[in-house]
Amino acid sequence: MKKMLGYRLKITDFIWFVLFSLNTIGQNTIGIPDITNYPHEAMNAGTQTWEIGQDSLGILYFANNSGLLTYNGKDWKLHALPNKTVTRSLAVMPDGKIMIGGQDALGYFFPDNNGNLQFHSLLNKLPVESRNFGDIWNIVVIRDEVFFRATKFIYQYSYRKGTLKVHNAQEGSSWTFMGRFQNDLFAQNSRMGLVKLTLSGWKIVSNDAPIKNTLMTDIQPLGNDSALISTLRNGIFLITPNGVRPYDWDSRPVKDQVYTMLALGKQSFAVGTVSNGIYMMDRYGKIIRHFSGNNGLQNNNVRCLFVDRGGNLWAGLDEGIVVIKINSSVHRILPVSQTRIATYASLVDNNRLFIGTSDGLYYSKLDSDILDGDLSRSTGSFERIEGSDGQVWSLKKIYGDIWMGHHDGAFRIRNNRAEYLTRYGGGTWLFKTIPHHKNLFNATYSGIQRLLIDRPQITADSSFENKLQEPLRFVEIDSAQNTIWASHPYRGIYRIYMSENFQKTINVKLYTVENGLPGNINNYVFRLNGKIIFATEKGIYAFDPAEEIFKKDEVYAKVFRNESIRFATVDAKKRIWFASENKIGVVEKGDVRFFPEFEGMLVGGFENIYPMNDQNIFIGSSNGIIHLNYEKYSLQKNTISVIFNKVVANNGKDSLIFNGYFVENGKVSSRQPAELIKKLHPSFSSFHFNFSCNQYGSSPKIMYRYKLEGFDKNWSEWLEKSDKDYTNLPYGSYSFMVQARDYLGNTSGVYTYKFQIEPRWYQTLYAKAVYFILGILMILLAVHFHHRRMNRQRKKFEKEEQQMKYLHELEIEHNEREIIKLRNERLETEVLYKNRELAAMTMHLYKRGRILSKIREELDVATHKLSINSDRTNFIKLLKMISDEEKREGDWEKFSVYFDEVHNSFLQKLKGRYENLSPTDLKMSAYIKMNLSAKEIAQLMNITIKGVEIARYRLKKKLDVPPDQNLNSFINNFN
Repeated sequence: MKKMLGYRLKITDFIWFVLFSLNTIGQNTIGIPDITNYPHEAMNAGTQTWEIGQDSLGILYFANNSGLLTYNGKDWKLHALPNKTVTRSLAVMPDGKIMIGGQDALGYFFPDNNGNLQFHSLLNKLPVESRNFGDIWNIVVIRDEVFFRATKFIYQYSYRKGTLKVHNAQEGSSWTFMGRFQNDLFAQNSRMGLVKLTLSGWKIVSNDAPIKNTLMTDIQPLGNDSALISTLRNGIFLITPNGVRPYDWDSRPVKDQVYTMLALGKQSFAVGTVSNGIYMMDRYGKIIRHFSGNNGLQNNNVRCLFVDRGGNLWAGLDEGIVVIKINSSVHRILPVSQTRIATYASLVDNNRLFIGTSDGLYYSKLDSDILDGDLSRSTGSFERIEGSDGQVWSLKKIYGDIWMGHHDGAFRIRNNRAEYLTRYGGGTWLFKTIPHHKNLFNATYSGIQRLLIDRPQITADSSFENKLQEPLRFVEIDSAQNTIWASHPYRGIYRIYMSENFQKTINVKLYTVENGLPGNINNYVFRLNGKIIFATEKGIYAFDPAEEIFKKDEVYAKVFRNESIRFATVDAKKRIWFASENKIGVVEKGDVRFFPEFEGMLVGGFENIYPMNDQNIFIGSSNGIIHLNYEKYSLQKNTISVIFNKVVANNGKDSLIFNGYFVENGKVSSRQPAELIKKLHPSFSSFHFNFSCNQYGSSPKIMYRYKLEGFDKNWSEWLEKSDKDYTNLPYGSYSFMVQARDYLGNTSGVYTYKFQIEPRWYQTLYAKAVYFILGILMILLAVHFHHRRMNRQRKKFEKEEQQMKYLHELEIEHNEREIIKLRNERLETEVLYKNRELAAMTMHLYKRGRILSKIREELDVATHKLSINSDRTNFIKLLKMISDEEKREGDWEKFSVYFDEVHNSFLQKLKGRYENLSPTDLKMSAYIKMNLSAKEIAQLMNITIKGVEIARYRLKKKLDVPPDQNLNSFINNFN
C-alpha cells in the first residue's frame, strides 16, 4: 500500500511538473535578450560562484569556489586565497579594495605597485577565540563599516579606523542571514528572528514564526520606506515601518525556492531560484520574463545576481556564470524552442506574429497591453500553421488574408491553416498586386502567373501565357508603363511588356551589360518610395526609357555609393532598410547607418527585413528572428572605457611589469601616477600590451586604435585586435595610448601607459658629457693639425702655382707659335693653291695667245698667196679681228683682280706707290712676281723677247731699283 501510494505521489508530482513547466514556458516572453554563458572550464575556475561585484574601472569580481575571479571583458584571472579555500563573499570598496570572505579567511585584495592583486588578511585583528569561524557567507558595507557574517559571528570592521568588533550569536543560536536596507543592517538570528543593529545593540524587528522559523535569503528595497524579504521556502515578505507581513507574489518562484533577489530600479526585480533559473518580476509580483535552461541558461541553480554599470544582469550559478543583456534593444525570437532554424519572412497581423522558416510557418499570439509597444516583450509560445510544412519564402497581407509564398506553391492562411491555391511553376517566391486592378501576380520557380480574384475564390488564369520560364525572386510592377520588371541572379534584368489591362504578355526583353548594367550577375529590382530602382554590384541604377539604357541613379548613388544591395524596403517613415552581403543598414534623412552587431547573422542570399514600426524591426537570420527596437537603439549612449590588462616586457624572457591596476594615494586609479612610471633596463626592448573594454556579453564589436608616442607618428587604424607588440625599441621615454569605440560609435577616452627605457652606460648623460669634452679636445687638436697641414699645403700650393704659371705661360707661348705656324701653313697652302689656279689661268692665256698668234701667222701667209682681191679683203678683216682680240684688256682685268687676291693686293699697292706705272708695267711686274720666263712673258704680252728685256729695263727705272739690285728680287720683296 505504501509502495502504491508512493507511486501515485510520483505520478502526481510528474503531472504537476509537466503542467508547471508548460505553464512556465507559455508565460515567457517571445523575445530573448542576448545570453552569454561561461562554463567553469572557460574561466579555469571552480563551478560555483557566490557573489559578484564591480569596481570603478569596470572590472568584475566573482567569489568562486577556487578563489577570487576577475573578468575585464576579455580575460579571466583567478586569485587564490592563501589557504586555497572557497571564496564565499566579496564587496568592492570605493578605494578599490576587494573585501573577501572565505573558509577561515577574512581580508581584502589590493594591488601592489606592479598592479598585481595581493591578499591582506585581517585575522590578526580578531580576538584569538574568534578566529575559527568557518565560512564568511556574505559581506555588507554601510558607510565606513564593513560587516562579515559567519555562522557564529558577525565581524564589524571600521574601514577608516582599522578596528574590528565581533558580534557573537547567542548561545545555541546562529546568524543565518545578513542584509542592508537603506542605511541599516538587518540580520536573522535563529533564536531572535529578524533584528536590526542600532547604536545600543541589536533590536528585534520581528520574531514571528514565519520569519523566525524560515531561512531568509535576501532583502531588497521596495519604494522609499519598504523592503521585500525573500525566504528559501516560505515566500516573500514585506517589511514596513509598521512591521513584517507576507507579500502576494506569483507562487512559481516561491515553489522554485528563492535563493537571491535583486532590485532592478523601482519597478522590477530579478529573482534567482534554486531549481528554475531567473524570474523577472514587477513590483506587484507579476512575472515579466523567465530565464532558464529552456531558453539559454546553462544551469538553473542561481547563487547570486548582480547588475553591472552597463545594465547587464549577471548570475553566479551552481555551474558557471551567465550574463543577460536585459536592457538590450535587440532580442532573438525563436519560433522553435532550443532549435536553430533559419527564418525567411515575418508579418504581424491581428495581434499575431507570423514567422516563415525553413520548416513551415509559425505564429504566436501577442499581448495587446504592452506599454512601450515592444512586441518582443509579449508572453506566449509559437505554434505551427497546419499544412505549412516545408520552406516558406514570403508573407504578405492581401485583401484581408495572409498569403504565403512556399516551396510547394501559393497558399492563403485562414483559421490557422494553410489553404493551397496553386502550384503552377513549382514553388512561389512572392506576390505582387497590380495598382487599380483586383487581380495579382505571383512570381514562381518558372516565371510569373496571373491569379484571378473573385472573393472568396482565387483561381489561376489558365489563358495567361508565361513567356519567361525563369525563376523570378525579385519582381516590381510599373503600371504606368504596363511593365513588369524582374531580375535574374545570373543573366541580367528582364522587362516584360504587358497589355494595357495586364491580361497578357506582349514581349520580353533581357537587359545586360550592353544596356548599361555594370554586370550580368547579382542584379535586383526594388521599389523605394514609389520609384523603381535596380541594385547592382556597383551601386543603385535607374532605367532611362528615352535611351533604353541603365544609368547610375543620381539620388541613391550618393547615399549607397557602390554598395551592393541585396534587399531593400521602406517603412512608414520612408526610411530605407536594406541588406548587403552580411550587413544590415538603414537610410534616414540621407545618412546611412549600419548595424555591425548583426554581421554574419543573416541568411545569405535570402535576406529579409520587416520594419513594422520604430519599436519592432524584424530581421530574418540563420537562427530565428532578430528583433530590433530601433527607437530604444537610437537612444542608446553607452559610456565605454578601456583598460590595460597587462604589459609584458622582454629581455630574453618575459617579465610582467604591469598587471591591470594603478594605485594613487592609496586608491585604485584609472590613470598612471608619475611615481609608477617604470624605468627599465636597456635590455628590455620588446613590449606586449594587452587591453580591453568594459563591454560584456557576446559579440560586443569593440574596435581599438593605439599609438606609441615616441615611436609612432600617427594613430593606427580602428581594429578589433586588443593587443599590440613592439620590438627593438631604442632607449627613451614612451607613452602607449589606446582608445576604444563600440558599434554605436561611442568612443572612450584615451588610456595611457608610460614607461622609460634607460640608456646603456655609454648612452648616459655622463658618458655624453665625456664624449662632449673629448669631442672638443679632438676638435681643437684637429684644428691645430689642420692649420699645420694647411700651411704646408699653402706653401706647396704656392710653389706649384708658380710652376704651373710658368708652365702655363710656356704652353701659351708654344700654342701661339703653333697657331701662327698653322696659320702660316694654311696661308701658304692657300697661296700655293691660288698660285696653281693663277698659273693655270696664265697658262691658259699663254696657250690662247700662241694659238691666236699661230692662226694669225698662218692667215697672213695665206692672205699673201690669194689672187682674188675680194677674198684677200675678207682675210685681212679676219687678221685684224685676231689682232684686236690679242690686244683686248678684259682678260688682264680679271687676271689682275685674281692676282691681287692671291698676292695680298700686290698690284694695287705697287700702283699706289708708283703712280707712273702703265698697265704694261703692271703686267710685267705681275709676270715677274709669278717667276715666269722671258719667253713666257713675251708670249703672254705678244711681244718679242727683246721687247721683254726693254720692258724690264723701263720698269726698273720707274721703280727706282738700285743698280746693284735685281728687278726680280725687288718685286718679290715688295710689301
